[in-house]
Amino acid sequence: MRRTAWRIAVVLAMAAGAAHAQPAAAVDRLDLGRFTGTWFEIARLPDKAQKHCVGGAFDMYTLGDKPGRFTLLTSCKLKDGTAQVRNLSGRRGKNSVDGKLKATTLWPFSRKIWVLALAPDYGWALVGSQNHKTLWLLSRTATMAPDALQQAQAKAASEGFHIEKLETVPQTP
Repeated sequence: MRRTAWRIAVVLAMAAGAAHAQPAAAVDRLDLGRFTGTWFEIARLPDKAQKHCVGGAFDMYTLGDKPGRFTLLTSCKLKDGTAQVRNLSGRRGKNSVDGKLKATTLWPFSRKIWVLALAPDYGWALVGSQNHKTLWLLSRTATMAPDALQQAQAKAASEGFHIEKLETVPQTP
């Protein structure tokens, strides 16, 4: 009996892993100039760097002083009403035009942040990792129209992300 239960567990684990077998893909072309500006977090997969955040999260991308460079300021509201703010410096790959970005908080520690999908007007974006561990649904506005939200979630699901695990991020005025 235990052996059968163990085999079922192994099959289920393999099936779950198969959904993530295909890495997520970055967009082929990212206009870094259009991508800069303020982005509100609409939803995210749980992330340990943001475990104390309760809402009001946003990211601000600014072009750097050299081509392909940018700065990223992330902020979120904590339970006590204060803000958690992080400053990162970033770059894209040499001679790269795709959505594969790298951000550094303290050298030599960096993290890959890939732009996985964009609305044609750059009104929303999916940013995350190719291994499906991180995902942020970002919008230029604090709320998203239901059809745009559905489109972004469908794109995330097609990339292999478990959208049922997305946490909504409350935005406060």
